[in-house]
Amino acid sequence: MPSIEQVFTTSSFVDLKHVKKNSLPDQNTVTEVSTRVIAEFFEKTGISIRSYQRDPERIIERRVLEQVATWKLGDVAPERYQRHTTTSISMATTTFGHTHPDVQVHIALFTVLALCIDDLEVKSTALDEFVSRLHTGRRQLHPVLDYLVENLQHLPEYFPPYAAAAIFAATIQFINSTVFDKEAESMPLSQESLPYVLYKRARNSLGEVYGFYVWDKYSFPDISVHIQVISDTMTYLNYANDILSFYKEELAGETGNFVHDQAIVTGYTVEKVLSDLLDEVVVSVNRARVLLKGEKERQTWEQFLAGYVAFHFFSPRYRLLDLTGSQYV
Repeated sequence: MPSIEQVFTTSSFVDLKHVKKNSLPDQNTVTEVSTRVIAEFFEKTGISIRSYQRDPERIIERRVLEQVATWKLGDVAPERYQRHTTTSISMATTTFGHTHPDVQVHIALFTVLALCIDDLEVKSTALDEFVSRLHTGRRQLHPVLDYLVENLQHLPEYFPPYAAAAIFAATIQFINSTVFDKEAESMPLSQESLPYVLYKRARNSLGEVYGFYVWDKYSFPDISVHIQVISDTMTYLNYANDILSFYKEELAGETGNFVHDQAIVTGYTVEKVLSDLLDEVVVSVNRARVLLKGEKERQTWEQFLAGYVAFHFFSPRYRLLDLTGSQYV
């Protein structure tokens, strides 16, 4: 597969603009690689999403749409956040369909706002001042951020104190990283900088946020029954997403992501990186299966695993049904 065998140069630092221009595989290769890694994903994790149902009476969907309809998001065009709303409802009701309905609504609303930030719907000047304004209690410079602060203020209603604080802190890290990643997108990566690439992946994702979202305090008031799997949950969320997003990102020509960054600094092919990520996913999934002792906790873990994969398959954003048809659903 010559189009993905080398995505790096021999110099110590790699010009990302050069990499982006020359490393995109053709569609046939993307299809082959994606199909293979997804088949291995299901085989090695033992996850099944057949007959998976979410919000059958659309109760959560109606509640979220009613709330979003009251928002005034300034210069964010309705067609933009409406698309984000659809994705967010799917995320909340599929990945977290096992949680209390109020928690699902909270997660969906948070996700709408996070997607607005992640897709740079909010100007960087407003993001730059987010933390300082949060510290001093001043209004934010964009309504998306005001609604986000309001959402975060409700965290103690749904999660134990440690989890609520961790979600809050991880959200700040996400916004901080979003601003920095945009500023540093043309920064050359050293081939010795794998630890930095891993650090950046941990910071610019919301893995810790969604990791704690799995365990609401209605069902799991004692955080000690699941806290030991939080690191594995974050690994699963981040790396499973990297694998399941690969197809749509490659077709869109998006190479400024963790998979390509890791290929650059390790000298591995993209396919090798995906294979290694899958190995880490499998280890994390199975370790958590051992760590979780209670039947209720183990059942929740399996529901979450399947729900997260189902979200990627049922969301048009990822185009996985176009790729695999009805093979896995």
